[in-house]
Amino acid sequence: MTAKEIKKRLAKKYYSNRCYVCHKKFGKYFAFHHLWYEEDDAIYKNFKNSNAYHVQLERFIKLNPKRFLLLCKAHHHLVEWAASIKDQAKWKRFVKARSLTKT
Repeated sequence: MTAKEIKKRLAKKYYSNRCYVCHKKFGKYFAFHHLWYEEDDAIYKNFKNSNAYHVQLERFIKLNPKRFLLLCKAHHHLVEWAASIKDQAKWKRFVKARSLTKT
């Protein structure tokens, strides 16, 4: 089974076939975002190809689908970026900048 087939099946079965943030219908460049990691978890960089990763990831999603979100590429990038901000002052400035923006 290919990574594309696995992702399509999981997206439909567990995540209503839509991005958690914008509700865009599942398609190319969607990702399953780990909300938290557990020991021996499937981490993409530890696999030699996408198919092997998704076979393993499928097992973890079936065990606990609430540990993951289905996100489109844009929102996966934003969630990962936001999670990387550890400085609380920087986060508050970002939120303020967003609230001040009228465009």
